[in-house]
Parts: sequence; structure tokens; C-alpha cells
Amino acid sequence: MSVTVHPDDRPARPGEGARPPSGPRPSPPPRPARPGERAEGGERAEGAPPEGLLFRLVRGPVLLVALVVVVPLRLLWELVVMTVRALRMLLWNWLARPLLLGLKRLVWDWFLAPLWRLLWRWVLWPLLTAARVLLHLLVVVPVRFLVTYLLVVPARWLWQQVLRPVLRALLAAARFVLRLAGQVLWVLVVCPLRWVWRVVAVPVGRAVAVAVRFALRVAAAICRGVGIVLRIVLVRPVVVVWRAVVVPVARAVAVVWDVVVVAPARWVRRTFWLPVARATREVTRALFGRPARRQ
Repeated sequence: MSVTVHPDDRPARPGEGARPPSGPRPSPPPRPARPGERAEGGERAEGAPPEGLLFRLVRGPVLLVALVVVVPLRLLWELVVMTVRALRMLLWNWLARPLLLGLKRLVWDWFLAPLWRLLWRWVLWPLLTAARVLLHLLVVVPVRFLVTYLLVVPARWLWQQVLRPVLRALLAAARFVLRLAGQVLWVLVVCPLRWVWRVVAVPVGRAVAVAVRFALRVAAAICRGVGIVLRIVLVRPVVVVWRAVVVPVARAVAVVWDVVVVAPARWVRRTFWLPVARATREVTRALFGRPARRQ
């Protein structure tokens, strides 16, 4: 029995590339429809311009107007723009600008600037220097002389001969008045206050301090006496009654309570309650199969 091996199922030899698997190849993806074309199945592609009788009727006149009016105007505008650019390049870049630069270099750089430097150095600067000297001699010096001898000297004499003595006299009078007022205040106010402080305020303050100290001592003695009386009358009897009566009675009541109540209750619990409860749990477990709940 022979076995037929498909050529594609044979293993690849060394040096040979991997063979592509045999079988049906996938179909290429559909080409997207261009504007104005219809897609497969008769449907118009998205983004395509609308088509119809009205659109065709309107498109013809519009194209005619565009060719007759818009295109000539556009060409005329481009012609005007190119003409203006050529004239600007010809008149400004090649004619006016070089002419102006040559005139500037000829008139200003070679004639006016050197002439201005010569005039400034040999005419204007000497004239300004002479004017400044004349102004100083004819205006500044007379004004300084007039201000010095008409204002400064009289003002200095007035200050030294009149104002300074008057101010000194006023300061001396103010100093004398202040000293006199100080002496009057010392005699009429400070001395009486010192006498009142020494003769009246200090003795009265000392007496008040002594009285207050004595009153505090008396109050302390009274408080100590009241405390002693309260301790003797109330505290000690209460302590004696507590130790002699209350404590023994309480202990006796506790002993009687243990003997009469607590001990019988414990005996009843151990003797009756616990056996009955244990028997009840056993019976409940035997009957119902689960332990009985405690009430």
C-alpha cells in the first residue's frame, strides 16, 4: 500500500525558505469608492457630490459664468500684481534706492557732516564758550554781589545783633520761670505731701497692719478652738460608736447571714438542685438526642 505525499507537506530542505501554506488565498480588500463613483451594490459612496437633474442643470451655467467672468478677472488680477512687483523692483530697487544712497553719501557724508564738524569746532564751540564767560561776568557776578551785600550781610548782622540776644533773653526768662515754678511746686505740693506721708499715712498704715495681723491671729485661734470642740463633741463619739457598735453588729449580721442563708442555700444546691438538673439533662438527651437547654 503506497502513501501519496503532497508536495506542500514535505519538510523543507536545509537552505530552502519556508514554503507558504497551500490553499485558497484571501481576496484583496475592496477599493474605496472615489467621489462621484458608486460603490458595489449600486449605492453612492459617502462624501460624493450629489447627482441629479437639478444639479446638472445648475452646474452648466455656473461653469459658464466661472469661465467667462471669474477666470479672466483672476488672470487680470495676477497680471496687475506682477506688473506692480516689476515696477517696484525697477523703480525702487534699481533706480530710486541707489540714487538716494548716492545723494546721501555725496551730500551728507562728504559735504554736510565735515562742514558741521568744522562749524562746531571752530565757530559754535568758541561762541558758546564766550557766551558762557560773558554770562558769568555780566549776570552771575553782579547777582552774587547783590545777594551777598543786600541779603546775606544784613541778615547776618540782624541775627548777631538782634535775634540772638533776644532769643538768649527769652531762654533765660523761660529757665527762670521753670525754676520758680519748680520751687513753688516743691514748697506747696511736695513738702506737704511728704509731711502727710510721714506723719499720717505711715503711722495709720502701720496701725492698720497691726490690727489686721491681730484679727487674723484671733480668727486662727477661734478656728482652732472650734475644731477642737468639734473633734471632742462629734468626731470622737462617732469613732467610738463606729468601732464599738457598728463594726461588731455588722460582723455578727454577716456571720448570721452566712449561717442562716448562705450555708443552707449551698447545701440545697449541692444536695437537690445539681442532681435533679443532671438527671433532667440525661433524660432529655436519651429522649430527644440533644442536651436540654438551661432555662
